[in-house]
Amino acid sequence: MPLPDTARFDLLLGLIGRINSTTELDALLAAIMDAAKVIMQAQASSLIMLDPQTGELIVTLPTGPARAQISGMRIPPGKGFGGWVATHGEPLVVADAASDPRFYGDLAKDGFRTGSLICVPLKNWQGAVIGVLQALNPTGRSQFDASDIPLFAALAHQAAIAIEKTRLYEASLEKERLEHQLALARDIQVGFWPKEIPQFRRGTLAGSSRPAAEVGGDYYDLVALDENRCVLLVADISGKGLPAALLMASLHGAVRALLETRCPLTALVNSLNRVLVRDTPIERFVTLFCAVLDLEKRELTYVNAGHNPPFILRPSNGAVVSLSEGGPVLGFLERLEYASFSVQLHSGDLLVMFSDGITEAQNPAEEMYGEDRLVDVVSKNAGLQDAAGLLAKIEEDVSAFCSGAPQYDDATLVVAQLC
Repeated sequence: MPLPDTARFDLLLGLIGRINSTTELDALLAAIMDAAKVIMQAQASSLIMLDPQTGELIVTLPTGPARAQISGMRIPPGKGFGGWVATHGEPLVVADAASDPRFYGDLAKDGFRTGSLICVPLKNWQGAVIGVLQALNPTGRSQFDASDIPLFAALAHQAAIAIEKTRLYEASLEKERLEHQLALARDIQVGFWPKEIPQFRRGTLAGSSRPAAEVGGDYYDLVALDENRCVLLVADISGKGLPAALLMASLHGAVRALLETRCPLTALVNSLNRVLVRDTPIERFVTLFCAVLDLEKRELTYVNAGHNPPFILRPSNGAVVSLSEGGPVLGFLERLEYASFSVQLHSGDLLVMFSDGITEAQNPAEEMYGEDRLVDVVSKNAGLQDAAGLLAKIEEDVSAFCSGAPQYDDATLVVAQLC
């Protein structure tokens, strides 16, 4: 004997509560199928989810005698009763499956046979079909009829809401996990930057980097060689985010290892280029400016590999010297040999190295900060006592120019001031 409608409705209310209290998707799907089979008093039921990429229907969780055979099966788009319901977004009741031209055939090849069935769409909050709920072969009566649709559709509606809620919950957990991993990655990346700025009697140094995202592809380094000499380096890895950050970490390791060998500057850059050509994808490259600052001799020796030319401002006469001589970016041609260049420095001179995240920073009107503004702010603040003060003034000026506009690129600065 079929259950009275009041009893089926009470079962629906109780099962809705169970469904809505579940946040684990597999358990949720099992609860839905239990509900479908009990409420419809069916021999079998199946939850068939739509694959949005292919349009196929996937038998996600069946119940009944053939569950092991049909679980995970894929039904071509539009085929069968489920395909018709998914395509039209309407419920369907079939008295005799075998006589209906839409019948795709029994998925189970032995034993179970489909007689009467009821099939309703699962729709998300936007009204899009995400799957189909189906009950087959009622027990205690010969067939389903149209009066069964409202109750089964109510279950399907709640099931769709619960599935979407669970997907959002799992997505939020995944987002939280990724954010935690990115935070860890940022901490690791920050650890690659100089923990202490080298101190010298004849000059001061400062450096900073601000990734556009949690992690970025800019790299800078300040490494003391002895009491009078230090290495200054700024690099910009193509791309952004984790791929660029991974290459940045590799570059940092290679630079520090090569510096331990005390090799000449050109040998260091040539070695970095060979490493990058051999070990990184062809679409990845690095712009780099690397220099040795000798504060005793007041001399800067540098190699520029496709990087934004740094400049030297001479406050004594206002002259600006662009350090533009150099070669192409690192990572394209293995047999390139990079040359070094030298420039003589004077007391009070200011060296400013930067990535394009500084000069290409944009304001809300999409105007770029530009090198002229950078030179201008350095000129106006040339009288500051140390490099850190000048670096702070540059960052303040860039921030004021951007006026809260989003940061689209990693921004890195290195400043040196000769006493």
